[in-house]
Amino acid sequence: MAKIFGGAGAHAASQSVAVFKKMFLTVTGVIALLALLEGFVSAALLTTRGKSLPLTLFAAAFAAGALWIGRFYARRLDKYESERMSWRMGAIGECEVAAELERLSDRFTVFNNVNTRRGNLDHVVVGPTGFFAIETKNWKGLITATSEGELTRNGRASTAPHVRRFLSRAMMVREQAIALTHSDDFRVRAVMVFPKAYVEAPYGTTRQVHCVRLNQLRDYIEDPKFSAKLNDSQVDGLIRALHGIAGMDIDFAETTTAPIEAA
Repeated sequence: MAKIFGGAGAHAASQSVAVFKKMFLTVTGVIALLALLEGFVSAALLTTRGKSLPLTLFAAAFAAGALWIGRFYARRLDKYESERMSWRMGAIGECEVAAELERLSDRFTVFNNVNTRRGNLDHVVVGPTGFFAIETKNWKGLITATSEGELTRNGRASTAPHVRRFLSRAMMVREQAIALTHSDDFRVRAVMVFPKAYVEAPYGTTRQVHCVRLNQLRDYIEDPKFSAKLNDSQVDGLIRALHGIAGMDIDFAETTTAPIEAA
């Protein structure tokens, strides 16, 4: 069983909570604003007993405006809910991948939820077969690649450059590890894992990122042909470097667990 550090899905879960807070604040703000305006109009109508034409017209305009505001913020809330569920599903997928990585042999060390200066990495794995940066995509459907090396889902190109952004984060963690180990005699292999989707993106079609299904992940990591071999000294140096990188993140320090010994 691999040695595990960090809480899987922590970043995605915190983002889901943050979006929920946005939803709550939006609803509270809209209700408060409409209640305030409604109170003002009602008081004015009662004072004039409905005999003021301008005020009556204003009340009608207010009713129409309130309807528009309701519809506008309903669409915004739908967007927030979609975003919240996306983060929540992402956290679930990361936990599934973390559970699979935990089944690696005790020669491997897994760091979950590692922050770099270019964003979060879901998992980083170090062992004799190499240094792996792993991103979970808890998508459904068929995953293929565009001619530019980006992802498509069910034949539709993604609106975000997921591959390019992931490569940027993977290269950042490598640069940080180089700075801490004072050695660049290793490379990082970037891997995207799809727990639920069917993947038809052969290696090389998504730039330097390899796309695999969850049930392929452990075999991929344990197969030395996909990354450069590391000796014991290099593995120990990278583990110390990753502890240093993770230690810069307060949230990671709070979720770090003791290494799990082999059964």
